[in-house]
Amino acid sequence: MMGLKSSAAVLLLAGVLAGGLAACSPQVVQHGHTIDPEALARITPGVTSREQVARLMGSPSALATFEDGRWYYVTQRRENRSFFQSNITEQEVVTISFDDRGIVSDLRKHGIDQAMAVEPDPDSTRTLGNELTIVEQLVGNIGRFGDPAAPVPGQRQ
Repeated sequence: MMGLKSSAAVLLLAGVLAGGLAACSPQVVQHGHTIDPEALARITPGVTSREQVARLMGSPSALATFEDGRWYYVTQRRENRSFFQSNITEQEVVTISFDDRGIVSDLRKHGIDQAMAVEPDPDSTRTLGNELTIVEQLVGNIGRFGDPAAPVPGQRQ
């Protein structure tokens, strides 16, 4: 009888240790486009059209904001180790540029080694709106709930 209890205790301990080790292993998350190397190899600058790129690669992850003829295909792999700890382990960006006729003019691949972290500067990045204190927010809401046409305190008329 004693052997059965000690075997159960050993199995329980082994289960707890295995669960603890599994909790320490990273959770791998893939975001974005899955870039097919064969489809990418079929895109030839000066020959391939915008429609052909869309058929081969699918719709882009993003379009250029200021240049109409640039498509971006982005893929990213992250490893989450704990609640707030996340590391980007792989990143690939494929940039496809088109000329005025809609033909590929340039194709470039960028890896994580070329990525840069951008930190916005709150002192020089202008945002519209008012910064109200907590008291102004609380007092400003008094009486607003009855009349939807009432002016909102702190906003220009």
